[in-house]
Amino acid sequence: MDSFNTAFAVGSVGLTWNAIMLALGVLTAVVVSAVLVKKRGAYKDLALDACIIGIPAGILGGRLFSALSGKIAFSAFFDLTQNAVNLPGALLFVGVGIAIYARIKKLSLSDVFDTLAPGAFFGLAVGRWSDFFLCDGLGPVVETQALKFFPIATFTPQYFTDQTVAYAVFFADFLVCLALGITALLLYKRPQGTASRVTILLYLFAEFILEWLRDGSTRQIVFGQVRFNQLIWMALLLFFVGLSLYRAKRAAPEQPCEAPEPPEPEQPEQPSETPEPTEPEQPEQPFETPEPTEQEQSEQPTEPGEPGGEERA
Repeated sequence: MDSFNTAFAVGSVGLTWNAIMLALGVLTAVVVSAVLVKKRGAYKDLALDACIIGIPAGILGGRLFSALSGKIAFSAFFDLTQNAVNLPGALLFVGVGIAIYARIKKLSLSDVFDTLAPGAFFGLAVGRWSDFFLCDGLGPVVETQALKFFPIATFTPQYFTDQTVAYAVFFADFLVCLALGITALLLYKRPQGTASRVTILLYLFAEFILEWLRDGSTRQIVFGQVRFNQLIWMALLLFFVGLSLYRAKRAAPEQPCEAPEPPEPEQPEQPSETPEPTEPEQPEQPFETPEPTEQEQSEQPTEPGEPGGEERA
């Protein structure tokens, strides 16, 4: 079994296939998110910052919830040789970490999750193949011979001793994540927050259902037949439904950002009544110079040379 999961080894140090698939899942999420960030003009460092925040937050949340479920002891919290990372706990801490980051950077929370959702689901789809090499995420043992083929059935930890195979629930999980990644891309042009809200709700519901199909022998029972992961998925689903309803109730409908229409030119006011035509005014006549009287003419001096004028000596 260990040799099936080992990619290569140098001495006592080896690299496992499940670690490679998890690394490829993270790389897929970062690359897809980086492309969407550039295409949509979002905050340029969003994809890289989400990776820097998400990896340690996911490990911390996954290990913490594994210890709370009893899968590992709290004393082995930092012992990473014990392969135990609780998925719902890891995703919860990743989401909270990115939400805090968005608030600090004063970014739109809905826009951040809409941009990161497609890459996150594609990354989860790739990372789910780590269960194939761990022989984890399986359902009941397949008894019907006609159904003993991949991807319906796959190896169990006992396969190499008794040839038993079980239903590959992780493959159904892979298909769910792949479909939700495509859905998140198609819904991006919808109103802000629609893509992330719809896909996260569908994912939480699908994981709650798929948890019932997984082999109960590897799951931690809380009480009765209720498993620890089922309880966490249901709690996350109810919380997210309540949060979505609360935000939808408070959010005002967004108006499309359209250019304002230019104002219409004002029309000159039309007179209510047509004024009656008035007669054109007559131009004023110039004042005529009155003709001098005979006495004034005799008093006026005459110039020399004029008839009647006296020549001066």
